[in-house]
Amino acid sequence: MSETLFEFQHATLGYRGNLLLRDLSLSLAAGDFLGIVGPNGAGKSTLVKTMLGLLALREGRMGWLPHRPRIGYVPQREQIDAIWPMRVCDTLRLTLAALDRPGLRAKDHSAEISRVMTATGIESLAEHTLNTLSGGEMQRLLLARALIVRPTVLFLDEPTAAMDLFSTGRFLDLIAGLHRDEGLTVILVTHDLQSLAGRADRLGILSNGALHYGSAEDMLTTQRLSEVYGCSVQVEHREGRCHIHADTAKPGTPA
Repeated sequence: MSETLFEFQHATLGYRGNLLLRDLSLSLAAGDFLGIVGPNGAGKSTLVKTMLGLLALREGRMGWLPHRPRIGYVPQREQIDAIWPMRVCDTLRLTLAALDRPGLRAKDHSAEISRVMTATGIESLAEHTLNTLSGGEMQRLLLARALIVRPTVLFLDEPTAAMDLFSTGRFLDLIAGLHRDEGLTVILVTHDLQSLAGRADRLGILSNGALHYGSAEDMLTTQRLSEVYGCSVQVEHREGRCHIHADTAKPGTPA
């Protein structure tokens, strides 16, 4: 059994005058792939920012055990200015240069840059400028930038928001492969529950100020999802895939 990596205990999260999540408990083990799902405004980003230490915990306890790991972070594409005429390779080189100790001779980072470009499938884009990249290519670059620090924990905040269905599938398969092959602990935030089926091994669903949390196997059932969303949700397993159908006429149903 994997060791506990992170815990929330009876935690309250949010902002002064706007508490979004109450009495939240969660335990994350090393090597988990945790998918966090919820509609806009449910508190997904608040949860991640609190885990990263960017927001103060309002009540309860939280912590990384036994100490904070090396973290990689993939933001939403909207947070990156693609107009600046920088090449893909330059973006990665600057990231590594920022990690060098000041006053020391600059290192040759070519091998590390090549490693992460190959791992994310963007080696052919090395000389391309950011403004020429598609949504999927930009997210792969941001993933490469996160991987270049050799993290043990990888956070992704709605990484497929700017992608079409095909690019979304390819990108999430890439993340699942890194989780499987590299042993990365992954925390992936999305509004699309369907996309996590068969990829994440644990799910946290935010609904009405609460976190409903468990293994993907336990969460992805007709009874459990209907309870969480307060409406009729049908889960079917066909040909090795999970299909989720909801009554979209009612608010709060899964995507």
